[in-house]
Amino acid sequence: MNDLIMKLHSNVSGRERDELRSRSRALAVAAFFLVGFAIANCSALSPQTPTAADEMHAGVVAYKFLDYASAAEHFKAALAINPDLTEARLFLATSYAQQYIVGDESEANVAMAEQAIAQFKQVLNAGLSDQERYKSVVPIASLSFNLKRFADARDYYGKAIDLRPDEARNYFMIGLIDWTEAAAVRTKVRNELGLSESAMISKPEACVSLRSENQQKVEDGIQRMKKALELQPDYSDAMGYMNLLYRERAEYECDDPEARKADLKSADEWTDKAIAAKKTKPDNPIPEKPAAPQPQN
Repeated sequence: MNDLIMKLHSNVSGRERDELRSRSRALAVAAFFLVGFAIANCSALSPQTPTAADEMHAGVVAYKFLDYASAAEHFKAALAINPDLTEARLFLATSYAQQYIVGDESEANVAMAEQAIAQFKQVLNAGLSDQERYKSVVPIASLSFNLKRFADARDYYGKAIDLRPDEARNYFMIGLIDWTEAAAVRTKVRNELGLSESAMISKPEACVSLRSENQQKVEDGIQRMKKALELQPDYSDAMGYMNLLYRERAEYECDDPEARKADLKSADEWTDKAIAAKKTKPDNPIPEKPAAPQPQN
């Protein structure tokens, strides 16, 4: 190329040579600006790829503004970049859980809870401390309870007790499961007998059958409520369910009138205690949403 230019220069006059040089400089300047313009356009069309940290930040912002669906998408994107980012997985699980509506049994709503449970379970496999594991175990238990998967809920509330044995609520929740299962059996028996709401079971054979199914659940439930009250003496919800558990026991005691009378009296006393405690200090509502994880700096 240089040889060709030299030959061209040798065949032109001085004035023509100067004009050629001037044109060359103009072309070079134009080429410089064209290249710069092309680079700028490429940068505009191809923005920098977000990092996992970028997605985490965007997800946390969306979460704080209660946009849980958008938050979940950002945390999923962070995990796609870095699958080992446990904090993003915990946030993703919590974002799913926040979108779950208690009592809505639609397929989409149940699927949302199941996605949350699946992500919380993956968090548990990350080799965390007991304190961090607790943040996933309790939501799994709570979601399972709301889905009426009582065996799973009982299992995970038991794990929560192992991790934090001084937390009253976990004992209360297992006691609540005990009562819920016992109440379902009692309701079935009463319906089969055609009893009015105020009447109690009086047929001895029905009492024996009900006791064989419910006695262990009722006794276990009473002991768990007592443990919850030992840890938190002003726990009014536990007092309220003590009332209900004593009534469950009285229901199958038609062959022992004195025991039935004593249990109904105890049930009334627990009702009075619950009302008094409620006035002093209301309990947290049931069921509860999982607490939002705190992002690490």
